[in-house]
This record gives sequence, structure tokens and C-alpha cells, in this order.
Amino acid sequence: MIRALQREKLIEQAYQKGNKLRLSNKHYLNWLQKLLEQEYKEDLGQGDITSQVVLTRNKRVKAVLKAEQEGVIAGIEEVSWFFEKRGLEVKTHVKDADEIKKDDRVLGVYGKQRDILAVERIGLNVMQRMSGIATETRELVDLIEDYKTRIAATRKTVLKYLDKKAVYLGGGLTHRFGLWDAVLIKDNHLEALRNQGIKNPVEKAITLTSKAAHKAEFVEIETTNQEDALEAARRFKQLELRKPCIVMLDNVEPKEIQSIVEKLKNGNLHNHALLEASGNITPENIKDYAKAGIDVVSLGYLTHSARTLDMSLEMTS
Repeated sequence: MIRALQREKLIEQAYQKGNKLRLSNKHYLNWLQKLLEQEYKEDLGQGDITSQVVLTRNKRVKAVLKAEQEGVIAGIEEVSWFFEKRGLEVKTHVKDADEIKKDDRVLGVYGKQRDILAVERIGLNVMQRMSGIATETRELVDLIEDYKTRIAATRKTVLKYLDKKAVYLGGGLTHRFGLWDAVLIKDNHLEALRNQGIKNPVEKAITLTSKAAHKAEFVEIETTNQEDALEAARRFKQLELRKPCIVMLDNVEPKEIQSIVEKLKNGNLHNHALLEASGNITPENIKDYAKAGIDVVSLGYLTHSARTLDMSLEMTS
């Protein structure tokens, strides 16, 4: 049973893996190295033709990466590491998750002109995208700060772990990293069971996946209506799984969510499942979902349609 004080802890347990996205984590570091080295090789190719022709002296200079608009900075750890791997010296002026203003200095970079220009675009691409995601996440977190509802990402990412970390730095939840770390029963799974003639696919799917619950960090099922949501909560209560159990309400309007929450409470089911809302949630309506009593809202647009935070890197001497 989920007691009131346990809900927040269970949300963190199920949804938050941002603390694993650090360079001290060998798995993350290896993944990051492969990604950025591949980007570097593809961008540089046989060499920077322009710099080879124009920068014949290839002097040692200083460059400054600065913000062209206010927002939340993200990507400091990754970009600094990448620059240093390419032989540059880096001085950080701010930290990841800091709020910055227009014209604030973010990084000082020292090295040969050609070396700086060889990594400029990759560094800016990473930091601009991550900072844009972190900024958008922080704005949504601030919008619902008066409620207990949390903001989460989805797996609709472009730069995978970098996108997830950006959400984390903005104050959001990372959700699952991949298919391997959690059970998430989706509509296609339920439809497959219906096609097999299963009369109660929600109950059947939860029962089947409960056998693999020990391998998962949480067990979740996607529902689209009140009947399935209540059925899922009932099955979670019966099974008493020793994992966070989550009922996702996909494309369900806030008024119906409020009704579902009330029925879960009246039926002694609310304390047996966390509730997540997803689908068509925007800055304009997110407060309505928070007011309805949802635990987590997950938004794909945070990462699949992220805006960038404008930055520039200019050599000064």
C-alpha cells in the first residue's frame, strides 16, 4: 500500500534516474564518448578545408562561449569533457542547472585556433539543445509549483541520454531509459491480447508481466478510459508487487482524470498505484492536470520538439 508520505519517494524511485547520467558512470561515459567521437569524425572528415587555408599560423587563442538569451544551462559537464579530450583547456563560469542571463559567460576555452573551430559546432549543438530542454522543463516545473504533480520526459528523444539529462537538470524526471529497465504495457500489447481472444486484456497483461517484475524498476500500464484504469489498479492491489505500480492515463481529459482519482479513493485503490497522465499536455492546460490530482505528467514534446537556447562561441585573442 502507498501511504501519503510514500508517494513522492515512489515517484523518485520509479521515474528519476538523472543521477546516473554523470561522467563518473562508466556506462554513460562510454556512450557519450562514442556519440561525440562519431559526430567529430563525421564533421571533420578529411579536415577543415577553410581553417587549413585561412589559419596558416594556427595561433593559440582564447574563446568565450556565452549565452545570447536567458535560460537554464545544461551540458557543461559533457561539453567541457569533450573539449578537453580534443586538447583544449576549459574554464567554467557557471554550473549545470544554473539560470543564466543574456550575455553571461558560460565557458572560457583556450587552445589552437583550428582545434577550437573543429569542435565549435558540436559543442554548441549539444549545449544549445540541452539548455533549451532544461529551460522548457524548468518553466513547466515553475508553472505547477503549487501542486505535487511532477514533470517527466518520455522516450521520444533525439540525443537519448543527453535529452534525459537536460530534463533532469531542469527539475524534471527522466522516466525509463529503454525497454530493458521497466515494464510498460502499451496499447499495442493490449490489442495483441484482444486479438488472441482475451476478454480482460488489462488483467491478463498485468498478470503476465508481474512474473518479470523482479527485473523491472517499475510496472506500468497505459489506459485510455476509466474502466481500464480502475481494473488496472484493482489488479495491482491484488498482486501486491514490491515495485512502484503505475497507471498511465493516455489522452484522458482532466475532468475525467478527476473522476478516476475520486473513484480510486472511494474504492480503496488510490494507495495501490501511482497515476501518470500523458498525451496533448501543454503549458496552457498543464495546471488542469495538476489540479485533477495526477502524480506525474509526461510530455514527449520536451525532447522530440525541443527549442534551442541561443549561444555563441567567439575567439577573442
